[in-house]
Amino acid sequence: MSIIVKMKKQDAKKKKLTIDEIEKSVTSISPQESSPRMDNKGRTPVKFNKRGKRKIKHLKLYLVLAVLTVVLAGLGVFGWNMYSRLASMFGGGSNVLSLFSGQQLKGESSGRINILLLGVGDTGHDGANLSDTIMVISYDVKTKQAAMISVPRDLYVKIDDYGSAKINAAHAYGEYYKYAGGGPALATKTISEVLGTPIHYYARVDFTGLKEIVNAVGGIDVNVTEDLYDPLYPSDDGLGNKALYIKKGQQHMSGDTALRYARSRETTSDFDRARRQQIVLTAIKTKVMSVDTFLNPQKISDIATALGKHLKTDFSVGEIPRGIELFKGVDSAKIKNKVFDNSPEGLLIDDSGAAGYILVPRAGIYNYSKLQAAVKNIFEDNSVQSENASISVQNGTTTSGLANKAATNLTSTGYNVIDISTADTATYSQNAIIDYTGGAKKSTIAALEKLFSAKATRGTGTSASGADIEIIIGSNYPTKS
Repeated sequence: MSIIVKMKKQDAKKKKLTIDEIEKSVTSISPQESSPRMDNKGRTPVKFNKRGKRKIKHLKLYLVLAVLTVVLAGLGVFGWNMYSRLASMFGGGSNVLSLFSGQQLKGESSGRINILLLGVGDTGHDGANLSDTIMVISYDVKTKQAAMISVPRDLYVKIDDYGSAKINAAHAYGEYYKYAGGGPALATKTISEVLGTPIHYYARVDFTGLKEIVNAVGGIDVNVTEDLYDPLYPSDDGLGNKALYIKKGQQHMSGDTALRYARSRETTSDFDRARRQQIVLTAIKTKVMSVDTFLNPQKISDIATALGKHLKTDFSVGEIPRGIELFKGVDSAKIKNKVFDNSPEGLLIDDSGAAGYILVPRAGIYNYSKLQAAVKNIFEDNSVQSENASISVQNGTTTSGLANKAATNLTSTGYNVIDISTADTATYSQNAIIDYTGGAKKSTIAALEKLFSAKATRGTGTSASGADIEIIIGSNYPTKS
């Protein structure tokens, strides 16, 4: 109490209070207020005024901000690690800021993007630089459709400055002879010329890369259409063989199994292998683009590591977000698949030469017009191609060369022209179409009627040329077509 009185006297000096007023104010203080209250356990409860409560709120806010800062920092480190792992594979620049540039892809403005995928062996593997997988992945910007077009490694082609060889040698020549841009550049140039279409990007991956990517996404699901048995599949150590057997039906494949499934060809064919490669690639695309993968940092990290070590491309960093945006919307079930082969209805035939067994176009060596037409029209309704109607084109005018012009235009878009000749009379003012199939080739007839602005008539018997359909060019056919 003496301390309180002393304090009151000090206050009195400041406020000039009387002794009576001081004593009155002291006696009004109760014992409970002169010392902290205790609970029944001898603890002093804590009381907070408004200012204290604000301090607690601020402390909570600081803690939340601190945790958020740590999380963001962790994401930043994770993102930088991903970027660092992937940067080595880019050939078009690796500035991390370009990830946010929203850069368009090459070919996007023209409506179609073509990417060349090359599969090569691991370093030290026999013929490691031969591109035994050659596939063009094409994307139609307008329809959002995608196609996979496989070119067989034995297709015989001309390779600029290096003569003629199997097409899989283009990459090897480019690597060995230090071609500007290396093997991918020479392979891109060669394949672009053969298929008659621009190649905007390339991506090259080796055997181990495919295996590690599949493992990174937790394996892939593949519907195996028939039993695959290959007793001659090479063992991993390169010494001898390790028999391969994959049962028909739905299979969940590890990276090792997927690689074997995509590589085996001894008991099937190179064409069957190409089809299996397309199936594997589609399954990988489905798994990589799944929510399960995108929400799993470990999977993303493993994919980035595999790509960084085993894939090389001329995509730039700034083009990656746009590429993902475009291709993630592709329905895997609706991807168009094309394998150029030597089947009875195929565009290639077997041959032999200095390079041993080779494949050449059915239309003639170095004549790739049918292949180019198939690539050009890959996104069109393919019912005309499946009907494969034989066509005769006749010139019914006095203007020379019109039948040849029309035939060239038809061939370049995939029609099967078997005869070019002059009509019995040169007095046709309008184009004419004569159908000798009795209406069996409906899609072809409908397409030709639209193309030549003519209504088809039914022919009797068979045509003189043996063709299913005769087209007679009239004076209304554009001479500058």
